[in-house]
Amino acid sequence: MLKLGSVRWRGKCSKHPGFDPRSDGRGAIRGGCEKCEALADIHDLHVRMLALMRTFVPPAPPKKRPETPDLQASLFGEE
Repeated sequence: MLKLGSVRWRGKCSKHPGFDPRSDGRGAIRGGCEKCEALADIHDLHVRMLALMRTFVPPAPPKKRPETPDLQASLFGEE
């Protein structure tokens, strides 16, 4: 069994703090910046890992709530 925890990680390049690999892509990397390249690699690997996890076990369908009986009393004696 492999346990993967919820990890929050925020990384940004000190030279190019506005670079976002998800929205900008590799084409927005200026001058072959190593940190921006590393951020793009991390993003690509993250997307690949999520895809692999979803192919291994598809997400479970949402659970439906059981229907609750109507507990409101009728004023007219009808049921």
